[in-house]
This record gives sequence, structure tokens and C-alpha cells, in this order.
Amino acid sequence: MMTDDVAFDPKNPYRGELFNHPNGSDVYQGVQVDYKGEEVRSEHFLNILNGNKAAMINLGSGRVIESKHRDNIFVYFVGHGTTGILAFPENYLYADELNNALQSMYSNRKFSSMLLYIDSCRAGSLFDGILSEYNSIFAVTAAGPRESSWSTYCNEGDGKPDVCLGDEFSCTWIEDQANLGKLYPLQVNELVEKRTVLNHFNYIRNTVKLSNVMPYGDFSIGQNKLSSYIGKSPEVFSKYSHYNNNALSFNTRNDTLKSSVKFSKNTYKPYQIKEQYNGKNNTMKQRTLYNSIMRKMMYKVFNTILQNVIKQLPGFVEHIDELKELPSNLPLNVFPCYRQTLDYITTNCFSLPKNIYSLNEVHVFFNLCTRVIDSKWKSEEFYVLFEQVVHNVCSKNSSTFSNSLKMINIY
Repeated sequence: MMTDDVAFDPKNPYRGELFNHPNGSDVYQGVQVDYKGEEVRSEHFLNILNGNKAAMINLGSGRVIESKHRDNIFVYFVGHGTTGILAFPENYLYADELNNALQSMYSNRKFSSMLLYIDSCRAGSLFDGILSEYNSIFAVTAAGPRESSWSTYCNEGDGKPDVCLGDEFSCTWIEDQANLGKLYPLQVNELVEKRTVLNHFNYIRNTVKLSNVMPYGDFSIGQNKLSSYIGKSPEVFSKYSHYNNNALSFNTRNDTLKSSVKFSKNTYKPYQIKEQYNGKNNTMKQRTLYNSIMRKMMYKVFNTILQNVIKQLPGFVEHIDELKELPSNLPLNVFPCYRQTLDYITTNCFSLPKNIYSLNEVHVFFNLCTRVIDSKWKSEEFYVLFEQVVHNVCSKNSSTFSNSLKMINIY
């Protein structure tokens, strides 16, 4: 699955090409994408994972994972995320939904073992205290439950639009794998044969500096050979050139401009948030203006909703600061309320999945739901109250939303 919105974007100076390393080669050519664009949805992801072929008829290639009890499965997800959420372009995948799918696959003997690499902000919140330690599933996350994942190979503020070619976690593990054949040409067969999942995890954890790479689930899987999940022949690890970690020049191929942008592995940016660009490009200026307006609007709307709700909940007002803190744990029974509150906002105000800045703030509604459940409030009464508040707040701001949404085509 691939959103596939970059290679042919008008702002990509290398039409039809993608790069994940300075001076690297095009990594887009030859990639086979089964599902792209609007087909990249959370429910489709779960259907593919579960082997639900009937649900994917007339979508993309129709391919799913038709696994059986002797199979090993590797799942690699790269994208945005936040507290208990993986963000797809059109909707969210919640931790309870992912956990239910994994448990169902385990119960139905759809794999022998499973390894997940999840690269997003707060990725650890999907598994921390949630993923079983006894179901033959081992998850490695780019960041802990309450921290960002970071982009790398970023240009160094030379007046050009911010561009980062990869993420620290992904670049670390992929380059490590790709370089085995170049670094150890005589020992590559032995290394591939002996390397375990935990060997790889320890390397990634010790190399990634700006976030805590975390392990979750069944640690017995860590003793399995990494080649059972990633790459089965030494040739996979010997066809890429070795990269060094120094700053490199990433030269454009525009014969008119002859310009170059300096990228450095030591230049990082939060993976979740892109910096604003104030250059001369008018489209980029308008896009930045849209982002800025939506970001401020969302913060205002979230705060207004929260204030109006807690005013009507006895004993909540004095805990408003606690509601804004990142939660220390995510009980599974809170997710239905969490999901419903965010759905109300998306339906009545603006699409949360389409505005990634919201990911930094939505955890307040998980905290609100947790406190409501702990206070023994009836769910139905809370939902009625919440829906009324959301409707009132968003209807008052509808003209502002309308004016801002006129810029969506540019965005």
C-alpha cells in the first residue's frame, strides 16, 4: 500500500522519481503498488492483513496476505501517528482495532510468527500494555508512546522548501541491511544466516539517537533469524552501494537552475510537523497559509470543545491541565469513546485525518474519555453532550471553515 502522492507531484523536481538518500538512486522505478491513493485506508489494511480477499474485490490488485499457520509475516508501516492511532490519508487505525486483528489472526492460526516495524510518532502507544507477550508477535517501534519520530537527510535551511528524504528509524535499519554485502563481502552469507531479530533491534536502538526505539510483545520471536522475515538471499544485501554519514550534496538535474541542496544526516526535523516555507513560490505560500490557518483553527476549536464539555461535567474543570498531558497508559475500553469523539469532530467540523497538525492535540479526547469512564458517567449521556457541544462550536465557525476549505485544492 502506498499513497503515491509524491513521485508525480508538480513540486517534485524529479518527475516520477523518489530518493531516500543524498546522491542515492531512484527507489521508485520498478516498485509494484497493489493499492494506492484513496484505496489506502485502515479497513483495507486490516482486510489485506487478515487475508479477506472478498472485501478487496474491485480494489487495486485485489491481493491479500493468504497466510497459513506455518508462515512468517513481516509488517512495515511508515506514516504519521499519535496516541493510540496510525494515521491513514482518509481515516485512522486505532490501537484496539489493530490489536483485535492481530489477536484474530493468532487465534485462527494465520501465521507461525509475526514481526512488525512501525515508523510513526508515538508508535509505542499502539502496543504498550496492549500487545500480548504470548501470541508470537513482536513489534519494534520508531518511538516510545509519548515521543516523536524524526526525519533525517533534511536540507539545511537555505531558503528552499523543507525536504527530508527519510526517517531516522527507517534509514537506520534499511541502510544497515542494504550495506551488509558491501561492508562484509566475505562474511555476508554467515551474517545473514546468524543474525537474529534481537540483533537487528539492538543495532537500531543503539544507532537511532533522537527517539527511543522500543520492543513490544513476544520476546521469544527475537531469537528467530531475521532472514525469516526480511530478505532471504545474500544478493538482497549486496546490490546497494555503501553510504557514509557525512553531509552530501543532492544535486538537482534541472539544466537551467544548476542548483544544489545540502542534505545532512545530522539535520533532523520532527517527523510529525513540517516547517513553514516563506519563499517566492506562490503555490507554496498559499499551501503554507492554508496549513497555518487550519492549525490555529484546530487548536481553537479543540480548546473550545474541551472547555464547553468539562463545564457540564462535575469535578472536571480543575483537571483541565491534566487532560492536556499525554496519557501514561491506554486502556482498551476507552477506545470506543475516543473513536466516537474524533468521528464527531471529523463529521461536524473538519477532517482530522486530512489535517495532520491535529495529531498533536487529539490525545486530550482520550484523556477526557478516560476520566468520563472512571467517573461512572453513562456513555450515552456523555455522547449526547459531546455531540451537542461539537455541533454548536463548529456551526458557529462554519463560515471560517468554508473559507479555509476553498484552499484545499491548492493544499
